[in-house]
Amino acid sequence: MLDTQPRLRTLEPDTDNGLYQTLLESTLAIPFRIDWASKKYTYVGPQIEALLGWSQDSWETVNDWAERIHPDERDTTVNRCVGLCLAGVDHEAEYRALTSDGSFVWVREVVHVLCDAQGETTGLIGFTFDITEQKKADQLRAELDAQKVSYARLQERLNLTHDLHDGLGGSLVHMIAAVEQGGDGGLTRPQVLSMLKLIRDDLRQTIDSNSSAQVRVPASPQEWLAPLRHRFTNLLDALDIRCDWQFAPAWRTPPDALQYLAMTRLVEEALTNVIKHSQARHVRLSFVQPEADDLVLEIEDDGVGFDVAAVDASGLGIGMRSMAVRIGRVGGVLEIDSEPGRTLLTARLALRQS
Repeated sequence: MLDTQPRLRTLEPDTDNGLYQTLLESTLAIPFRIDWASKKYTYVGPQIEALLGWSQDSWETVNDWAERIHPDERDTTVNRCVGLCLAGVDHEAEYRALTSDGSFVWVREVVHVLCDAQGETTGLIGFTFDITEQKKADQLRAELDAQKVSYARLQERLNLTHDLHDGLGGSLVHMIAAVEQGGDGGLTRPQVLSMLKLIRDDLRQTIDSNSSAQVRVPASPQEWLAPLRHRFTNLLDALDIRCDWQFAPAWRTPPDALQYLAMTRLVEEALTNVIKHSQARHVRLSFVQPEADDLVLEIEDDGVGFDVAAVDASGLGIGMRSMAVRIGRVGGVLEIDSEPGRTLLTARLALRQS
């Protein structure tokens, strides 16, 4: 099977493969052939000297190959490759190979297993590629990715700090001032309760803002409202309050994550207020998109109503202001109209098209 010059013979014996030999030895990889019965190399390309520094004669048996694999990868690589060769399975392997000067380079070996008519392994042919630069690039990308993750976490902490300072901090300052100015009479229980609700809402807003990157906007309005509808229908039915859910079948332009969270919180807060305060018998929730970049959400009930201006002036309208601030932060406006027999909340959002 061998000519006077060592060469890889994969053509028919009577075929002139001089051109093939020239092409084979002009590649940047190391071509090789192994006789499986003797476990000896019958051919190693001259590229081995340029890539690894070893002479062709120094690679005689598969033991020479195994001994020049980095100790950390040797057992795993050898055991895997031997098993696949015995099974007649073509395969690849990546490992660090020892060079003649004692250093290591990363290589990828691509192996084709030759079998006889009975399926028994008779030999191996393949190529060994130097992938050191690729591994360095992969390592650099991994380090950059790790830095990006670290930066993103730091940015999240800074955002959380700012949100707590601007949102919750401002609310606490306002409440402290209200208590100090309350005189001997102090604050009423409903006023204190409203203040505590505002703190809760500010915390909820902060949590929503800093978790929005992990939030998936539902694929349609039905998917968005389905869990809310299921959750509140049972409560409303128990109080004999009829609720109509009117919404478009699909987004014309979907909201972003923060807008989606803001609308969800608004619906939850509004329906909770209906249940607790309105004495209503009928609630209507409507969602429409009159324009592709415009979203209108309405929540209407036929309850006792309230004086919007008076409640706001009394200091008991903190919940209303919180809802308005929440919608305002995501590019929207909240309007509240109320009179005996009808209360209407209208939220309008300018959608941020991607």
